[in-house]
Amino acid sequence: MSKLANDLGISKTTIYNHYTSKEELLEAALDYKLSVISEYESVLENITLPYTERYRKAILFFCVQLFDISTRLMWEIRDHYPKLWKKVLKFQKQTFINLKEYYEIGIDIGAFRADSDPVLMSLNDQQFFEMLGMNKIIEENNIEVIPAFNHHYNMKFNGIVDPKFGLTEDYKS
Repeated sequence: MSKLANDLGISKTTIYNHYTSKEELLEAALDYKLSVISEYESVLENITLPYTERYRKAILFFCVQLFDISTRLMWEIRDHYPKLWKKVLKFQKQTFINLKEYYEIGIDIGAFRADSDPVLMSLNDQQFFEMLGMNKIIEENNIEVIPAFNHHYNMKFNGIVDPKFGLTEDYKS
């Protein structure tokens, strides 16, 4: 609520006085946060940027925005506010579709290998987003969002195996 109040330039008290129920307040906060996070789409689709730079900038923005949402709040929404949880699931599904389309285009233009699977690539991103939401583990291991994203990005686009230790023919298919 502090972040929302700060972003809107008003006090938390003003926010609390404006809503008649906790669910109404949570819905407004959730709608606001999802609208901010969804701005990643305009960067992902920005054809004036180099192809992989679009991903880097869009998903870094997505991750930074996602990182400041508490796991406890998301569990509360999931467990006690099914209408709001449906919004979260719809947002996750749309994110999956957007990333899948990005990867499909990347395969078509040759940015990714032809044998890449856009569904699996998108699911990998979804798992990364879920990992960022594990606040307790993140805090216990002193993980910060930008280094975590950079690691994810480098693994995705540069791989983790040194070429001199490359895969044998048995594992390439």
